[in-house]
Amino acid sequence: MGETRLGSMFPLESPSPRKNGFLKDIGSDLHYFMSGRCALYACLLDAKSKNEDNIAYVPAYTCETVLASYEKAGYTLRFYDVDAKELTPLFKREDLAGVTVLNLCGYYGFSRYDEQFLGLCKEQGVTILQDTTHSVFSRDGHSPFADYWAGSLRKWMGVACGGVGIKKEGVFSINSKVPDEKHLEGRYLAMEHRKQALESGDATYDILAGEVFWETEMRLREMFDVYGSDLLSRRIIESLNIDALIKRRRDNYETVITHYRPSSQCQAIFPHLDDKTCPSHFSWYSEDRNRAQQFLLDHGIRSTVYWPKPPQLPNVKKYPHANWIYDSVVSVQIDQRYTAEDMEYLGKTLSQM
Repeated sequence: MGETRLGSMFPLESPSPRKNGFLKDIGSDLHYFMSGRCALYACLLDAKSKNEDNIAYVPAYTCETVLASYEKAGYTLRFYDVDAKELTPLFKREDLAGVTVLNLCGYYGFSRYDEQFLGLCKEQGVTILQDTTHSVFSRDGHSPFADYWAGSLRKWMGVACGGVGIKKEGVFSINSKVPDEKHLEGRYLAMEHRKQALESGDATYDILAGEVFWETEMRLREMFDVYGSDLLSRRIIESLNIDALIKRRRDNYETVITHYRPSSQCQAIFPHLDDKTCPSHFSWYSEDRNRAQQFLLDHGIRSTVYWPKPPQLPNVKKYPHANWIYDSVVSVQIDQRYTAEDMEYLGKTLSQM
């Protein structure tokens, strides 16, 4: 294959003097964390009941690092399936018995959950914790039913620390720790290698960036805690041009949808972009995912699978929709770095699979 045209790590963003007021009016207490799982872990510790067993009602289609945060915080996991059609949670009222926390999640920017069920959760005293990693820039990405919101911005921009945690009422009882220096060094080094790759055109730097990134990522999976953010990451997040990011991603998604032709190898999960969503990726189902990913790679497009089946869900076949999703889903970046021409190329390449 030739040069990679789509799909790569972000280089480090540059902060600006402006302030965007991002997330300031969502709840009463906003904290920045080293990563999304650190933010989630902090919210879970803050929400945890000291007088009873803590059972979390969580999606069967999710990331193992999300589930690891619940386990580390001392929660027992109870799963709900997720419909393959637009990734809609399949909540069951009878499953709520004994549940103390509901994990609410939108996928790839799109929110498709049942608000009546959320109202029932509130009536029964269930704490709602929304994972906003995929929905943080969508206008409906922070449910008013939620008591906490936690997510990561590192899939959205070049930043070393991307965790954000918000409490709806009151202040966090959990004090964050200073960020881990070794983790910060790895994140900044990976983004520096990515910058060198862009400036030199030498793909060797991208290989180095990937190696450092995954070394840092795997270490984080072992040692995460309530680590806070560093100052530079916070400055970047607080000065980002949010409106430009949202517009470019929405325009890019529309361009892909316009130029792709559905097939058994590419069925868009969300074939229409509503007026509230800021998409994180273009995601689809493929009957032969390995072949699809190789075809794209041969055409300069790197794709990603979110996520492999998590080890916390050994009986995944009990959740047939999620089981099928794990085996079929593929995603490609459509972020603010890419142009309409890039997205037209993506759409037309998807149509050739």
